[in-house]
Amino acid sequence: MSEQLLSNRVEELRQAAIAKDRVEQFDEALALFDEALSLAADEETRELITINKAHAMIGAQRGGPEVQALPMVLMRRRNPRHTFLAAYALLYKHRLSGEMKRSIFYGQLAVTAAKETERALWEVAALNELGIAYEVDSNFEQAGECYQQALALLEVLDEQERSTRTVLHQNLGCAKLQIGETREGIRMIESVLESIEIPSSLSDSYIDLCYGYLDLEDYEKARHFGEKGLHYAGEPRQVRNAHYLLGEACYKAGDLEAAEAHFDDLARYYPEFRNLKSLLFAIDLRSMLNLKL
Repeated sequence: MSEQLLSNRVEELRQAAIAKDRVEQFDEALALFDEALSLAADEETRELITINKAHAMIGAQRGGPEVQALPMVLMRRRNPRHTFLAAYALLYKHRLSGEMKRSIFYGQLAVTAAKETERALWEVAALNELGIAYEVDSNFEQAGECYQQALALLEVLDEQERSTRTVLHQNLGCAKLQIGETREGIRMIESVLESIEIPSSLSDSYIDLCYGYLDLEDYEKARHFGEKGLHYAGEPRQVRNAHYLLGEACYKAGDLEAAEAHFDDLARYYPEFRNLKSLLFAIDLRSMLNLKL
């Protein structure tokens, strides 16, 4: 096989692996990355495939030499593209493991590297992920700034990135809810609600709206959206938050029986706190709630 044909085959395998990674078919992705690595001749291509494979391994919640190689890629700084991809993967890795300070650090590197590549959509992606890291770390104002910068970039580009725009509106709306800009947060989330198709994303948005309408003391709407959020919930975080907010909405609306049922369901997640239900009836803990946790 000629050198050009070999290079084309390696890139074909790499792109096929990335496509599998995007739909979370991690075993297939990793096998394709391994095949590409076995054929790749030059060091720069091998480094790129290593970064791509590391991202898939992180998504699959696996460790390995490729993941361990990412900090060295950043130290080498072979080119802005590799620097961005490595920093972005480490941002993702540390966010998944709950190491938010490290996640934020690598997120800032990813944004800087994305600017150097002059690929604005990469900068948008990095700003969105950095915003999520800030939110999980309860830095809601900084999160909002990241989302606003990302949306501003999309406007300048006039890109038809509907799904990206929807995600950013969701995330910025949630951040605004948590800093008390309730009506604007609700408006932003409701403006994209019909565009959301993924059940877990629908759950988050409905739970966010429950939180917002509870803040506005519209308990009927809060219960409506909270029940929808609970219906679509697929993660323990979503189930816990839905039961807590529904319990608050029911209690404030005077439906003590429904409130008790939701607080009972929530208390099952915290068996070590025997008096949790009594505490929830006595104290409104919404000011301590982080919707991303």
